[in-house]
Amino acid sequence: MTEHLPPVISSTQKVIDYGSTSDSAKNLLPQSPPTAPTARAHRSSAFVHLNESSGGHRYSRMSHKLPLSETEQPLQRLEYSLNVLNQMCIGFVTIYISYLTLQTGLAGTSLHAWLVTIGFSFFMAEGVMVHYGGNVLTNSYKRSTKTTIHWILLTLGGGCGAAGALIKMIQKGFLLQSVHGRLGITAFILCLLAMSSGLAALCSARVKKLITPLLNKTFHNFLGFVCFVIALVTQYYGYETGYFKSRTKADFQILMKCITLISLVLSSYGPMKGLYHKIKSISRQF
Repeated sequence: MTEHLPPVISSTQKVIDYGSTSDSAKNLLPQSPPTAPTARAHRSSAFVHLNESSGGHRYSRMSHKLPLSETEQPLQRLEYSLNVLNQMCIGFVTIYISYLTLQTGLAGTSLHAWLVTIGFSFFMAEGVMVHYGGNVLTNSYKRSTKTTIHWILLTLGGGCGAAGALIKMIQKGFLLQSVHGRLGITAFILCLLAMSSGLAALCSARVKKLITPLLNKTFHNFLGFVCFVIALVTQYYGYETGYFKSRTKADFQILMKCITLISLVLSSYGPMKGLYHKIKSISRQF
């Protein structure tokens, strides 16, 4: 009757410890077989040590992830609040002027007032704030999406604003002597230049041999910002024209002027901030 003997482990046999995660387990050098209690203790201790180290590391990392509302800076909260106020001002001016002009019929001066308000006070105001980080409407979008929205809004704004200004210039025979009229012509010319420079910025890869893309975009932002400021100042003086005075009271005229100025100041913060960073980047190149 054959006697079954236990398997003999050679001293040269490679022993791999699958339960250990220490560096010694990865080393496949020949080693003597450990006794059962020693091997079990070695595996369990290495396993517990790994859990403790990784677990502590994980919990320490999670403890620093506080909710966004608790880590948000006060300045960013203020920017969000002011942007909400600005959106309300833009909406109020746009809705009221639309109501006033549509009520009297879109013809002549009414069509002019509606187009320049929709173009400059609404589309252009929203367009210049698209890339602003404090804009509550677009801060969650990707940069490519913001750029697309920016082009759409400014194309609509520039087209409506320029068309509205051109209607009044043709109506007056291009002889505008008032402050409102002269500022309107200036805004019209700057609007055309800004749209042309924007087209060049869009095709910056083709014109980069003549001017660097950064310099071209900075020039475009500067022209667009100046055009927007002059257009809103023109809107301010528009409340002093006979068309608006004959349809509103003096107190309401003052209210519209204040709201327009507030919208101008709050809408200008984002473009000025972006323009400052671009000028700063250009200065580093020289």
